[in-house]
Amino acid sequence: MQNEEAKIVQSAMRAHTGPSVVLCSRGYSFEKRLKEVVKYAEHEKIPHVIILHCPEKKYSETLVQEVTIRAQQIFSTMNNLLTQRGSAPLCFELVCKKGLLEENLASLIKEGETKMVFLGMKMLDYRPEAIKELQGTTFCFLGN
Repeated sequence: MQNEEAKIVQSAMRAHTGPSVVLCSRGYSFEKRLKEVVKYAEHEKIPHVIILHCPEKKYSETLVQEVTIRAQQIFSTMNNLLTQRGSAPLCFELVCKKGLLEENLASLIKEGETKMVFLGMKMLDYRPEAIKELQGTTFCFLGN
């Protein structure tokens, strides 16, 4: 199940449809939040972690390339740490999409077995109604 290189998905929503945990990001917040998501996935024995990256108005191919490189480094580091502790490595996937985060998240939830979605607290400030409409999973809101 180890996946040293991130699966990068830009056209399809996700490559994996089994149980997963999703971390939503519009920038680079995934770098500091992924550790908490990995702890949750490991504790709940959910083998698949998806970063849904939707920079919205800032979307560009250059940004996607930068985020992809950084995500691959972090995925490799996380799996190395898990392996060193004697834990099973996780399957990581990076989904980079144009458009609004909540719209892409709604599609992602419909396509697979999403057990938990991790979002930044700012989503509650900017788009609380959009979050209320999302159904089919559990949410955890993370601070900075």
